[in-house]
Amino acid sequence: YYRVRRALTPPPRVKIALAWIFMWSCFIVMSFVAITYSRLIGAEQTRIMMVSWGVAEGQTFVLEEPILIALTVTLPFILDRLTSNEVMAEFVNEVLSSTVGATVARVVGVVRSICGGG
Repeated sequence: YYRVRRALTPPPRVKIALAWIFMWSCFIVMSFVAITYSRLIGAEQTRIMMVSWGVAEGQTFVLEEPILIALTVTLPFILDRLTSNEVMAEFVNEVLSSTVGATVARVVGVVRSICGGG
């Protein structure tokens, strides 16, 4: 299995080239979307649309990204400190287990309803 997989794996340069092609393709498609919208809705609506897109980008990079990075960095430390106490460890385990269990059950229910299985 591993020999076949290794034989079928493209070289690193090909992977990098494909990644760049994919990224430039995404950029070109999104540029055409923006141009198409601007030609269809007019100059004033295009300005409003571009401002709203800029605000959305700013919100992502100024608010959401730092919060996600801070959570990614600090959450393992916080959970480690919480679970160092045996009582708290059991409590955290119970809360996480029930939360994950409920989330998985809901996702399975949604997938079944979409697929027509229930």
